[in-house]
Amino acid sequence: MKIYITASFKDGNNKDEIEQLCGIVRRSWFEEYCFVRDEKDFVNEHEMMQRAKEEIEKCDALLIKYDGPTHGRMIELWIAYAMNKKTILITKKWTPIKDTVRGVIDSSIEYEELEDSIEPMSKLLIHWKKQ
Repeated sequence: MKIYITASFKDGNNKDEIEQLCGIVRRSWFEEYCFVRDEKDFVNEHEMMQRAKEEIEKCDALLIKYDGPTHGRMIELWIAYAMNKKTILITKKWTPIKDTVRGVIDSSIEYEELEDSIEPMSKLLIHWKKQ
């Protein structure tokens, strides 16, 4: 199962966090594709979002690292939802999640440390493979 990962880029200042998230996806036995890591050059914003849409279409599910609503990640989440892709939201415990976001996700994983999400994601994969 291939997972499209969307996370805040923070002007590239969080590369280690993004790699940690990608590693967790791999250790959970998913194949990962991370747009902010794997895509770099765009002619314009339209091309960027078109490429995001194309990559989401190639994946089985979308994983959103959520720390509050942001435009880009919400658009990617909506694209995945509109394509009937599975959606996983991971967030720190006690992060407020808007009802509209909850309405388009299939699974939510809360963590204190990002590593805490490995076991729940592995269990989720097993469950999805049985469906």
